[in-house]
Amino acid sequence: MSALDSSFPAEPVTVILSAESLRAFCRELLQSLGTAETHARIVSDSLVAANLRGVDSHGIQMLATYIQQVRAGGIDVSAAGRIVREDGVCLRYHGGNGLGQVIAERCTDHAIRIARELGVAVVVASHSNHFGAGSWWGEKLARAGFIGIVLSNACPAVAPWQGRTPILGTNPLCVAVPGQGGRGRWLLDMATTTVALGKLTHASHLNQTAIPREWGFLDAAGRPTTETVAAQGGAPTPIGGYKGTALAMMVEILCSGLSGGAMTTELPIYRTGGDPLGISHTFIAIDPARFLYTGEFETRMDRLAESVKAAEPKPGYDEVLLAGEPEWRCERIREHTGIPVPVKLWAKLTALASELGVAPPLGGRA
Repeated sequence: MSALDSSFPAEPVTVILSAESLRAFCRELLQSLGTAETHARIVSDSLVAANLRGVDSHGIQMLATYIQQVRAGGIDVSAAGRIVREDGVCLRYHGGNGLGQVIAERCTDHAIRIARELGVAVVVASHSNHFGAGSWWGEKLARAGFIGIVLSNACPAVAPWQGRTPILGTNPLCVAVPGQGGRGRWLLDMATTTVALGKLTHASHLNQTAIPREWGFLDAAGRPTTETVAAQGGAPTPIGGYKGTALAMMVEILCSGLSGGAMTTELPIYRTGGDPLGISHTFIAIDPARFLYTGEFETRMDRLAESVKAAEPKPGYDEVLLAGEPEWRCERIREHTGIPVPVKLWAKLTALASELGVAPPLGGRA
């Protein structure tokens, strides 16, 4: 860098905002589009929770997409869905093209109700939309004392192993496990692609021209790339090669297969605005107390967690971390220091706010 260059401070890449100010801002944006306050709160809470946990790919950057879809008529913000059929531990739900988080909230509530009565619940939903991070719903089930399993299909963006045509979605899966006093908590939340597609969008918002090769993105010609722009014109790859494709198909089977919803290329290409997405979800709740004495499962999970964490770290690492730990640690930090929001994303959201007559929160800092 030349002396001349160093005399000018670098432009800030992010602004810092509190979680509460972002929740309120998201609620107001959604309410300006006719969303009921209760529905807006569910969506806002789930998005900001993802940002708190450092999962910015599923945080408030999704709000711009939701607003685009709502304004184009692709989402019915008033819809809450309805039960199509309930039979023992099984429930089928029709989302009515409502906000994905609203449908997921109803479905997890039904899963908790059924599992409390019968020990297990399997709730499938069709005709829904993007429901944010699966961990929000998995942890809701775990807080109620259940092993929570949450799955969702997604619009086609991923070529199957050995293929070039985008057929499958990123099809995420989540497993959340309760632990005694939080020690044995375990939370797996992953896409069936090498990384979540939203990580690429977040990198773009941060003006990153290059991405790690380990992210596994391909360019439009199907060649591995580390260039952000080239990756945006290409596609993510299945995690673990053929295993990722198999996992994505498993999620498809358990979501759209059971719900009767649209499968693979029957769904529209994501972010097309006015087309209903028609996404399907599955929520499974398992009551450990139906297998073991009350509290015994959580105690066993504590022991399992402690045994894994007792492993000697390999060179370059200070400790062995469990699934969920990095995100929970990030959450504790960001609750106090605030959430870094990319300037480019913030400009997009504040421009939308201006169009919708919503005042953005003050106090953002670089």
